[in-house]
Amino acid sequence: MNRCALILLLGLLPLSAGAQSLRDPTLPPGTGSVNAATAARTGAPSWSVIVVDGRRHVAVGTRLYAEGQMIDRARVERITETEIWLREGQALRKVPLYAGVQRRSLPAAP
Repeated sequence: MNRCALILLLGLLPLSAGAQSLRDPTLPPGTGSVNAATAARTGAPSWSVIVVDGRRHVAVGTRLYAEGQMIDRARVERITETEIWLREGQALRKVPLYAGVQRRSLPAAP
């Protein structure tokens, strides 16, 4: 009986070692934890817009920022469905949420 338990235990060891290397599936590939300061400098690869009680918020990792709040040294000036406007001192910067995606209207149907 002990021999069967030992064989079973040795068979399960590789499974337990692999379980420790799992990563957060909600993060983009190649990233560890999301830091607001790093995200503010590098753009918005992990940012999203969430509407709470009718107000738009920027979700950076697990934190929510509304218009007027600070992300590191940048103040959130405006939040739209496709971009976030950040002000650092006198500089105003537009951070697109979807790089390479352009929004346009379709011609009206005849």
